[in-house]
Amino acid sequence: MRISVIVPAFNEEAVIGRCLEALVGQTSPVDEILVVDNNSTDGTAEVAARFEDRGVRVVREPRQGLIPARNRGFDEATGDVLGRIDADTVVERDWSQRLREAAADPTVSAVTGPSWFYDAPLPRANLAAHRLFCHRVNRVLSGYPMLWGSNMALTRECWQELREHVCPGPDIFEDLDLAIHLHRLGRRVHYAKSLRTSVSARRVAGSPREVGRYLRVWPRTFRMHGERRAAAGAWAIHAAVLVPAQPALAMVLRAYTPDQGTLSLGRLFSSDPAVSRPIP
Repeated sequence: MRISVIVPAFNEEAVIGRCLEALVGQTSPVDEILVVDNNSTDGTAEVAARFEDRGVRVVREPRQGLIPARNRGFDEATGDVLGRIDADTVVERDWSQRLREAAADPTVSAVTGPSWFYDAPLPRANLAAHRLFCHRVNRVLSGYPMLWGSNMALTRECWQELREHVCPGPDIFEDLDLAIHLHRLGRRVHYAKSLRTSVSARRVAGSPREVGRYLRVWPRTFRMHGERRAAAGAWAIHAAVLVPAQPALAMVLRAYTPDQGTLSLGRLFSSDPAVSRPIP
């Protein structure tokens, strides 16, 4: 079984090196790693190119957006299983072996797993929160399993069928869109709890306005697919839980120093732009 991993990237110079180090250091080597540079204006492509002698290939996608970049990577990949992670994802050392084990089941069309924030305190608690909100809540709302874009894979055969059904975006959660269409095609998604990655908390660390705009895409994606009950539930959770909790969460993340594992009032009130974590 050949495994390809696709990493869409737009201006990810600061994080993509760590992502690729984790991929090339797998205990069971990945057969192909594709970085899809989506018109980056920083050094993303240059950082990725440093890994070319370790099995990384840089592909350029001129159409702007995560979905065109993801599709280009899936289309270019040659593996039997097509992994998809984000540029700020750090896979565990046995991730590819766990993926091989999960994908060996011929009834499985897609695989996903949990993540936690590597730049947030209490990793066990935020791993549990991720499992709750990204997988269990979504499954209760929709009635079928979800995919998590920072930690997922499809079989090549599945992608070839799915390709003509996925939505072009741009204002949708692309992993949720994939999960909806997989369900409608009768495809099986397997949640592998041992297929674990860590990601940055930057998507929930911005201003309330930024994060609110980002999270509203969740119910909107359900609604545009005609999933009215799921959309209503997502809006309710967004309004009753996520919006009220976000300011306090953003303060904790801003005060947290990942390298030292400590909270600092100095960071909380710092005007240094390096302390902020913009949403990609």
